[in-house]
Amino acid sequence: MEKTIGDMEVRDSFGSILDEVSTNGDRVVVERNGEPVAAVVPIDVYNQWKRSRAEFFERMQQASEHAGLTPEEAEQVAADAVKAVRSSHSA
Repeated sequence: MEKTIGDMEVRDSFGSILDEVSTNGDRVVVERNGEPVAAVVPIDVYNQWKRSRAEFFERMQQASEHAGLTPEEAEQVAADAVKAVRSSHSA
């Protein structure tokens, strides 16, 4: 289950939030002034995110080597791709 709570509630009940996350696999989004600023997730979710991120950057490295791009050129291609994805999500 995913729920959203305010930062003040986190301060008051962090221990019970950790219990819910570790025991039930809950995911908690923390808001400050109505804006999401952090998430508390089970460690398995976090570890999967780290593995996926490392695999992505490894694939990017391999692709840049295969394409014969300099590191600077590869970074520019990646930055352009991120910009395109972000603009498509905000449209």
